[in-house]
Amino acid sequence: MEEENKKLNQFTKDVFQEAGLATPSTDFLANVMAEVATEKVPEKVYKPLITKVGWLIIGALFIVFSFVLTRFSLGFSIFGDWNLSSLVIEKYESKINIPVTYAYCFFFLLVFVVIQIKMIKRLLDRNFQI
Repeated sequence: MEEENKKLNQFTKDVFQEAGLATPSTDFLANVMAEVATEKVPEKVYKPLITKVGWLIIGALFIVFSFVLTRFSLGFSIFGDWNLSSLVIEKYESKINIPVTYAYCFFFLLVFVVIQIKMIKRLLDRNFQI
């Protein structure tokens, strides 16, 4: 068995010596780099989940919903005796009185939405970098 391995080793050495070493051309590296540079890398195109028109529709629906909830009373309510129209606008009164808790809710909602948008934008920017 060991003698077969020696013969096989000698045969492979002879084959490699006969073949010799092949040396690349002088501009081999430049040719390879030129080929690599011409390969096109697919670009990641940023496409938002919700378009600007979608955000406008969502905002408009939110404003309409808020107005309807605070302005009109339907005669029945899932909240029982609460009169939703008295939260923001008194009926037949032109003056708008917004309760402090209502204002705080909208303020903190806005702050949290802005923070989340910034964090999501940073995450997407990091993921879309090449």
